[in-house]
Amino acid sequence: MSRKLKAYIVEDNIMNVEILKELIDKYYPSISIVGEATNTEEFVELLMQNEADVIFLDIELGQKKNSLDILKEFENIDSEIIIISSSEEYALKALNEHTITSYLLKPINLLDFQKTIQKLGKKLNETIESKTSPNFDTITRDVIAIPGLTMIEIVSLNDILYVEADGKYTKFHLEDGSSKIVSKNIGIYENILPKNLFFRIHHKYILNISKTDNVFRTDGSYCVLKNGKNLPIAKRRMQELRKFLCL
Repeated sequence: MSRKLKAYIVEDNIMNVEILKELIDKYYPSISIVGEATNTEEFVELLMQNEADVIFLDIELGQKKNSLDILKEFENIDSEIIIISSSEEYALKALNEHTITSYLLKPINLLDFQKTIQKLGKKLNETIESKTSPNFDTITRDVIAIPGLTMIEIVSLNDILYVEADGKYTKFHLEDGSSKIVSKNIGIYENILPKNLFFRIHHKYILNISKTDNVFRTDGSYCVLKNGKNLPIAKRRMQELRKFLCL
């Protein structure tokens, strides 16, 4: 990794916090711990700051809500999530319902932890490269190249209604009712698509604002597309959407 990564540790056992900090300090000096939480309230405060590249996350925090419950309440978390738990019980739920980089069991196996950090570095570097490479999957300002198994399709930006995150994949929904699936993270396309036309309204959706008829702020914020489909707008994104629309 070419830059210092900011990390949060969320763990209710102080001894486990110190073990993880020592492990990171000894083997991964490129990671800087910038925040710690030992309960759900402190975890919420860290998420409100939203400054970490990666969160090392225990699930059970000794309270009614666990950390996965808290993640559900935040719809715009940019951090990579590495779960470190003493139980396999939540693994399937975590991997199916959240975008998780890795799920590690306690006590931490050094080899598994090393593989996880390597995976994290590769993923973050791919994101950085997509930001700095102007020709990545693009041809002109008017079209985008969508790679498939057997061919690369050239799609007009004007034909895209919205883009949807589907686990590790990204789905382009087009005006003619068809869709295209790409085996790349939606964050990559958030950086590629022109900022004057596309806006990320939710952790799951990027909207083509030119294909939108109305934005409603009652009964939960949502927008109505020209084809009649409704898409939710995350509460944390509403203020930024207002700025985007020059309101």
